[in-house]
Amino acid sequence: MRSFIVNLNVIGLLAVCLFACNHHSSNLLLYQVDSLLNVKPDSALTVLRSISVLDEMTEADRAYYALLMAEAMDKNELPLLPCDSLLDFALDYYGDDDKEMAVALLYKGRLLAQMNDEKGAIENNLLALEVLQDYPKDVKYRRLLYSSLGLWYGDCGLYDKALEVLNQSLHYSYDAKDTAIAYHNIGYVYTMRDLQDSSIAYQRKAVEYAVRSKDTSMMVTSWHGLSLYYERFDNTDSAVVYARKVLQHISDKHKTFGGYFYNMGKLYIDLEQYDSARYYLGKSLLLSGSQAMPYWSLSVMEAELGNFQLAYHYLDTFVMIQDSLDASAALSEVQHLVYKHQTELEVKDEQVKSRKKIGWIVFISVVICFVLILIYQQRINRKNSQHALYRQSLQYANEKLGVMQQRIEENESSIELLRDKESKNLVEIDKREQLITQLKKEKLVLRTWLFQQTAIYKKVVLLSEQREVDKKARKVMTNAEREKLKQTVFEIYADYISPLKEQYAQLTDDDLLLLCLQEANISSLVIALCFGYTDTVALNQRKSRLRVKMSQR
Repeated sequence: MRSFIVNLNVIGLLAVCLFACNHHSSNLLLYQVDSLLNVKPDSALTVLRSISVLDEMTEADRAYYALLMAEAMDKNELPLLPCDSLLDFALDYYGDDDKEMAVALLYKGRLLAQMNDEKGAIENNLLALEVLQDYPKDVKYRRLLYSSLGLWYGDCGLYDKALEVLNQSLHYSYDAKDTAIAYHNIGYVYTMRDLQDSSIAYQRKAVEYAVRSKDTSMMVTSWHGLSLYYERFDNTDSAVVYARKVLQHISDKHKTFGGYFYNMGKLYIDLEQYDSARYYLGKSLLLSGSQAMPYWSLSVMEAELGNFQLAYHYLDTFVMIQDSLDASAALSEVQHLVYKHQTELEVKDEQVKSRKKIGWIVFISVVICFVLILIYQQRINRKNSQHALYRQSLQYANEKLGVMQQRIEENESSIELLRDKESKNLVEIDKREQLITQLKKEKLVLRTWLFQQTAIYKKVVLLSEQREVDKKARKVMTNAEREKLKQTVFEIYADYISPLKEQYAQLTDDDLLLLCLQEANISSLVIALCFGYTDTVALNQRKSRLRVKMSQR
């Protein structure tokens, strides 16, 4: 019994694995990287970069890898541009109702923001929030989305909307570090609005929560922000206090610490402590020599001190670096234009191919329609010809029936005259009676032939060809078909029906139809099917009532 339960659990586990959603990866290494991202994002990025077999991965693993790589690059404050194609693959792979789709849209939005496409970034984040409506318990990605949206709204000048969204990110913050980031961003928006008190107040809250979090990077970021805000509002002494805190706590892992030394150098210029300013600006250049602004500050400072030759040297260096940066930007812009032009050419080429394809489709469709019209017209012409031949045959048969009826009437008149004379005319009377009988048989054959040429007779034939033994499975004529049959039969057997109506006034149309079908030698079962019966029981009852009517004339 115990082994049975164990086996049952194993089978259940296998079933879960087999029928799990295909959109989720089963790669254990990727799951390990996911857990490492929150603790050591740099190590996680190293592991992800060591994976070089993306083409051999399943689509689920590749899409999951794309999300992990984007998050690792983002946490390590690196540009997301290398993840562009990976994120596009993830966006194509995940469905609109997958939580992973929201994550892909989040990082695609941040990538677009880095490319100065803030409109596209906002659109992606709003789409991500729509996806997360199906995941009301999610906190992490909502906070990240609202945080990014708030900053982008602020950059676009939508300050009220930015503050509303950033307060949402504050609502979804679940630890001191997240709260510090939210307050830092809110302070940034107030700074853009030149609201000094609010800006400083929120940035001080950011510092408070950063210290609570004991996260050195967050503390350094918050102190640096507060220093910049104090400098912006001309409170240099307070700015220096927090700039010193930054320099006391930075380490080699802070990849932007050259900017911290530049900030301190500017502050010492404001305090007119030029030796200290030279030291920190020089330190900034040593750590990040590609920056142009330290040279500009040094040039301005030396010019104020009267060191014009040195000021010119720094200014010339600043211009060279700035020109280099402008050239790089221009080159990037040219590359973008070339890429855009190439894309437009490809689009136009595809449009030309599409128009040609559509033209061929239209041409072939017209040809097919023309052929179908010809075929349809030919069928109509054939039907019209057949109908004309049938009407001609009907007319000829009716004329022949008329001639036969006339001959019958003539012979009947002759018989009456011969009977009034002597008995020697008995032979002649017998001949004429035989002729009348022969003419009536020919009329019956002709009527039957005419009936067999009609469309409704084909339905009668189909009913007679049924091989169903079970009477419940037999097909019968519909009411509409029976009316058509009655109309056709009454037209063909008009001269047969007329004397019957005169002789038996109590006969109904169904009674006359039954007699005509019997006259056409149609079997009782087929006649029953024509009347809507599946067997001959009801038909035999109708025949009995018909015999009674015809015996009471």
